[in-house]
Amino acid sequence: MNEDRISQLDLPLKNLVHKAENSNKNTPSIFFLHGFGSNMQDLFGLTPFFGSNWNCISLQASIPIQYNGWGWAELDPLNIRKLPNPDQIKMHYQKVIESIDETVDVLNLDRSSVNLLGFSQGASLSIYCGLNSPERFNTITALCGYVPEDNIRLQIDTAIERNIDIFMGNGTSDQLISIAIAHASRDYLNSLDGVNTDYKEYESEHTISNDCLNDVVDWLGKKNDL
Repeated sequence: MNEDRISQLDLPLKNLVHKAENSNKNTPSIFFLHGFGSNMQDLFGLTPFFGSNWNCISLQASIPIQYNGWGWAELDPLNIRKLPNPDQIKMHYQKVIESIDETVDVLNLDRSSVNLLGFSQGASLSIYCGLNSPERFNTITALCGYVPEDNIRLQIDTAIERNIDIFMGNGTSDQLISIAIAHASRDYLNSLDGVNTDYKEYESEHTISNDCLNDVVDWLGKKNDL
Protein backbone atom coordinates (compact mmCIF):
# COMPACT_ATOMS: atom_id res chain seq x y z
CA MET A 1 0.00 0.00 0.00
CA ASN A 2 1.35 3.40 -0.98
CA GLU A 3 1.23 5.36 2.29
CA ASP A 4 1.63 8.63 0.42
CA ARG A 5 -1.85 8.08 -1.01
CA ILE A 6 -3.49 7.58 2.41
CA SER A 7 -5.52 10.50 3.76
CA GLN A 8 -8.57 11.38 5.83
CA LEU A 9 -11.62 13.43 4.92
CA ASP A 10 -13.90 15.66 6.98
CA LEU A 11 -16.93 13.34 7.04
CA PRO A 12 -19.72 12.48 9.49
CA LEU A 13 -17.70 9.32 10.28
CA LYS A 14 -13.98 9.04 10.97
CA ASN A 15 -12.22 7.48 8.00
CA LEU A 16 -9.14 6.37 6.11
CA VAL A 17 -8.86 6.91 2.35
CA HIS A 18 -6.52 5.37 -0.22
CA LYS A 19 -7.06 6.83 -3.67
CA ALA A 20 -6.56 4.85 -6.83
CA GLU A 21 -3.29 5.55 -8.66
CA ASN A 22 -5.31 6.19 -11.80
CA SER A 23 -7.12 9.49 -11.29
CA ASN A 24 -9.63 8.55 -14.00
CA LYS A 25 -13.14 9.28 -12.75
CA ASN A 26 -14.26 5.80 -13.84
CA THR A 27 -12.19 3.94 -11.24
CA PRO A 28 -14.44 2.00 -8.81
CA SER A 29 -14.61 2.62 -5.07
CA ILE A 30 -15.02 0.24 -2.15
CA PHE A 31 -16.22 1.40 1.27
CA PHE A 32 -15.44 -0.78 4.31
CA LEU A 33 -17.57 -1.18 7.46
CA HIS A 34 -15.71 -2.99 10.26
CA GLY A 35 -17.11 -5.44 12.78
CA PHE A 36 -18.30 -4.83 16.36
CA GLY A 37 -15.46 -3.77 18.66
CA SER A 38 -13.01 -3.13 15.81
CA ASN A 39 -12.05 0.09 14.03
CA MET A 40 -11.36 1.62 10.62
CA GLN A 41 -7.81 0.23 10.53
CA ASP A 42 -9.08 -3.35 10.36
CA LEU A 43 -10.65 -3.77 6.93
CA PHE A 44 -8.47 -0.98 5.54
CA GLY A 45 -5.74 -3.62 5.67
CA LEU A 46 -7.48 -5.30 2.71
CA THR A 47 -6.63 -2.37 0.45
CA PRO A 48 -3.53 -3.97 -1.17
CA PHE A 49 -5.62 -6.92 -2.34
CA PHE A 50 -7.77 -4.62 -4.46
CA GLY A 51 -4.90 -3.18 -6.43
CA SER A 52 -4.14 0.27 -7.78
CA ASN A 53 -7.40 0.63 -9.73
CA TRP A 54 -9.57 0.92 -6.63
CA ASN A 55 -10.43 3.82 -4.34
CA CYS A 56 -10.57 2.26 -0.85
CA ILE A 57 -12.33 4.08 2.00
CA SER A 58 -12.76 2.67 5.50
CA LEU A 59 -15.40 4.19 7.79
CA GLN A 60 -15.44 3.95 11.58
CA ALA A 61 -18.46 3.51 13.83
CA SER A 62 -19.08 6.08 16.57
CA ILE A 63 -20.21 4.02 19.58
CA PRO A 64 -17.17 3.35 21.80
CA ILE A 65 -16.74 -0.23 22.98
CA GLN A 66 -13.26 -0.68 24.51
CA TYR A 67 -9.56 -0.41 23.65
CA ASN A 68 -10.12 1.77 20.56
CA GLY A 69 -12.93 -0.52 19.46
CA TRP A 70 -16.21 0.80 18.08
CA GLY A 71 -19.68 -0.50 17.34
CA TRP A 72 -22.47 0.35 14.92
CA ALA A 73 -25.01 -0.60 17.59
CA GLU A 74 -25.05 -2.05 21.08
CA LEU A 75 -25.55 -5.82 21.20
CA ASP A 76 -27.55 -8.18 23.35
CA PRO A 77 -25.13 -11.11 23.85
CA LEU A 78 -28.08 -13.46 24.41
CA ASN A 79 -29.70 -12.52 21.09
CA ILE A 80 -27.41 -10.73 18.65
CA ARG A 81 -30.16 -10.63 16.02
CA LYS A 82 -32.39 -8.31 18.07
CA LEU A 83 -30.72 -5.01 18.93
CA PRO A 84 -31.46 -3.29 22.26
CA ASN A 85 -31.42 0.11 20.56
CA PRO A 86 -32.34 -0.16 16.86
CA ASP A 87 -32.18 3.63 16.48
CA GLN A 88 -28.38 3.28 16.62
CA ILE A 89 -28.44 1.35 13.34
CA LYS A 90 -30.74 3.96 11.78
CA MET A 91 -28.38 6.71 12.95
CA HIS A 92 -25.34 4.96 11.51
CA TYR A 93 -27.19 4.22 8.30
CA GLN A 94 -27.67 7.95 7.81
CA LYS A 95 -24.03 8.69 8.67
CA VAL A 96 -22.75 5.99 6.30
CA ILE A 97 -24.89 7.28 3.43
CA GLU A 98 -23.86 10.89 4.11
CA SER A 99 -20.18 9.92 4.38
CA ILE A 100 -20.33 8.02 1.09
CA ASP A 101 -22.14 10.84 -0.72
CA GLU A 102 -19.65 13.43 0.53
CA THR A 103 -16.68 11.23 -0.40
CA VAL A 104 -18.04 10.76 -3.91
CA ASP A 105 -18.40 14.54 -4.27
CA VAL A 106 -15.03 15.49 -2.77
CA LEU A 107 -13.02 12.87 -4.66
CA ASN A 108 -15.15 13.10 -7.81
CA LEU A 109 -15.81 9.35 -7.80
CA ASP A 110 -17.94 7.42 -10.26
CA ARG A 111 -21.40 7.14 -8.69
CA SER A 112 -22.18 4.05 -10.75
CA SER A 113 -19.25 2.13 -9.26
CA VAL A 114 -19.76 2.56 -5.51
CA ASN A 115 -19.41 -0.73 -3.60
CA LEU A 116 -19.92 -1.45 0.10
CA LEU A 117 -18.19 -4.26 2.02
CA GLY A 118 -18.84 -5.07 5.66
CA PHE A 119 -17.73 -7.71 8.15
CA SER A 120 -19.89 -9.10 10.98
CA GLN A 121 -21.99 -6.22 12.39
CA GLY A 122 -20.61 -4.08 9.56
CA ALA A 123 -21.94 -6.69 7.12
CA SER A 124 -25.41 -6.43 8.64
CA LEU A 125 -25.31 -2.65 8.34
CA SER A 126 -24.05 -2.96 4.75
CA ILE A 127 -27.06 -5.11 3.85
CA TYR A 128 -29.37 -2.63 5.59
CA CYS A 129 -27.81 0.24 3.61
CA GLY A 130 -28.10 -1.66 0.34
CA LEU A 131 -31.74 -2.60 0.87
CA ASN A 132 -32.78 0.91 1.88
CA SER A 133 -30.69 2.87 -0.65
CA PRO A 134 -30.08 0.43 -3.52
CA GLU A 135 -29.70 3.23 -6.04
CA ARG A 136 -26.44 4.32 -4.38
CA PHE A 137 -24.61 1.00 -4.68
CA ASN A 138 -23.28 -1.16 -7.45
CA THR A 139 -22.74 -4.08 -5.07
CA ILE A 140 -22.94 -5.08 -1.40
CA THR A 141 -20.53 -7.59 0.15
CA ALA A 142 -21.55 -9.06 3.51
CA LEU A 143 -19.00 -11.34 5.21
CA CYS A 144 -19.97 -13.25 8.37
CA GLY A 145 -23.07 -11.09 8.71
CA TYR A 146 -26.82 -11.40 8.48
CA VAL A 147 -29.95 -9.45 7.70
CA PRO A 148 -30.93 -7.57 10.87
CA GLU A 149 -34.08 -9.15 12.26
CA ASP A 150 -37.20 -8.17 14.19
CA ASN A 151 -37.00 -4.49 15.12
CA ILE A 152 -34.65 -3.65 12.21
CA ARG A 153 -36.10 -5.84 9.46
CA LEU A 154 -39.53 -4.30 9.97
CA GLN A 155 -38.06 -0.96 8.84
CA ILE A 156 -37.00 -2.38 5.46
CA ASP A 157 -39.50 -1.51 2.74
CA THR A 158 -39.89 -4.71 0.72
CA ALA A 159 -41.75 -2.79 -2.00
CA ILE A 160 -38.77 -0.60 -2.99
CA GLU A 161 -37.69 -1.15 -6.60
CA ARG A 162 -34.23 -2.70 -6.45
CA ASN A 163 -31.54 -3.91 -8.81
CA ILE A 164 -28.54 -4.78 -6.69
CA ASP A 165 -26.00 -7.60 -6.43
CA ILE A 166 -25.09 -8.95 -2.98
CA PHE A 167 -22.25 -11.33 -2.14
CA MET A 168 -22.58 -13.21 1.15
CA GLY A 169 -19.77 -15.30 2.61
CA ASN A 170 -19.94 -17.30 5.85
CA GLY A 171 -17.74 -19.79 7.67
CA THR A 172 -19.12 -23.25 8.30
CA SER A 173 -17.58 -23.15 11.80
CA ASP A 174 -18.61 -19.58 12.61
CA GLN A 175 -19.71 -19.62 16.26
CA LEU A 176 -21.18 -16.10 16.17
CA ILE A 177 -23.11 -16.19 12.90
CA SER A 178 -24.25 -19.77 12.55
CA ILE A 179 -24.96 -21.40 9.20
CA ALA A 180 -28.65 -21.44 10.16
CA ILE A 181 -28.63 -17.66 10.62
CA ALA A 182 -26.70 -17.19 7.37
CA HIS A 183 -29.16 -19.41 5.49
CA ALA A 184 -32.14 -17.51 6.89
CA SER A 185 -30.59 -14.22 5.75
CA ARG A 186 -29.81 -15.63 2.30
CA ASP A 187 -33.37 -16.90 1.92
CA TYR A 188 -34.80 -13.54 2.99
CA LEU A 189 -32.68 -11.70 0.42
CA ASN A 190 -33.67 -14.19 -2.27
CA SER A 191 -37.32 -13.41 -1.48
CA LEU A 192 -36.89 -9.74 -2.45
CA ASP A 193 -37.46 -8.67 -6.05
CA GLY A 194 -34.41 -7.14 -7.68
CA VAL A 195 -31.89 -8.57 -5.21
CA ASN A 196 -29.35 -10.93 -6.79
CA THR A 197 -27.59 -12.91 -4.05
CA ASP A 198 -24.37 -14.88 -4.51
CA TYR A 199 -23.93 -16.96 -1.34
CA LYS A 200 -20.82 -19.02 -0.51
CA GLU A 201 -19.57 -20.96 2.50
CA TYR A 202 -16.00 -21.57 3.63
CA GLU A 203 -14.27 -23.95 6.02
CA SER A 204 -13.51 -21.19 8.51
CA GLU A 205 -14.71 -19.56 11.71
CA HIS A 206 -15.73 -15.91 12.25
CA THR A 207 -13.10 -14.48 9.94
CA ILE A 208 -12.35 -13.66 6.30
CA SER A 209 -10.48 -16.67 4.94
CA ASN A 210 -8.04 -16.44 2.03
CA ASP A 211 -10.46 -18.35 -0.19
CA CYS A 212 -13.25 -15.96 0.72
CA LEU A 213 -11.09 -12.90 0.07
CA ASN A 214 -10.01 -14.25 -3.32
CA ASP A 215 -13.64 -14.90 -4.27
CA VAL A 216 -14.69 -11.42 -3.14
CA VAL A 217 -11.95 -9.63 -5.09
CA ASP A 218 -12.71 -11.72 -8.19
CA TRP A 219 -16.48 -11.16 -7.88
CA LEU A 220 -16.08 -7.41 -7.37
CA GLY A 221 -13.69 -7.18 -10.30
CA LYS A 222 -16.28 -8.76 -12.59
CA LYS A 223 -19.11 -6.61 -11.25
CA ASN A 224 -17.02 -3.48 -11.88
CA ASP A 225 -15.75 -4.50 -15.33
CA LEU A 226 -12.12 -4.86 -14.26
